[in-house]
Amino acid sequence: MENSIDTIIGVNVTLKGNLFNKGSIQVNGSVEGEVKSDENILIGESAVIKGPVIAKKIEISGEVKGLVEANEKLEIQPTGKVYGDVNAKTLIIREGAVFVGKSIMSNTQGENTGEKKEKSLDAVENDEKVEPEITVNEKVDKLGFFSKK
Repeated sequence: MENSIDTIIGVNVTLKGNLFNKGSIQVNGSVEGEVKSDENILIGESAVIKGPVIAKKIEISGEVKGLVEANEKLEIQPTGKVYGDVNAKTLIIREGAVFVGKSIMSNTQGENTGEKKEKSLDAVENDEKVEPEITVNEKVDKLGFFSKK
């Protein structure tokens, strides 16, 4: 991350509540609540976050249980673990990382409207099969592998 860090949550710190900052945040401890920045969030290897994480750019080396929303880029490092849905313009998952959830990738902020989500929720409520959407010029073959169009 290229910006300097404005707020640091230390390794031995446990924060229960929401953390909002216009500048960059680095979390090395434990947070139960929303972590939100107008800039970048760096989640260290020792960090555990239970709640949504929202920022322009997010780098995860620790553990997040909750929604992760990056307006520009999300990178999950080899030691990173994400248990929750992800919404990012650019998504990088390094070898060894853990990601359990759904991902939505969009070209511009706000491109994914509630209309698609409502249709998906209606389909789930009616036990209809929902086909995943691939928006990165890739397709999935019958075995679940990605290949270029």
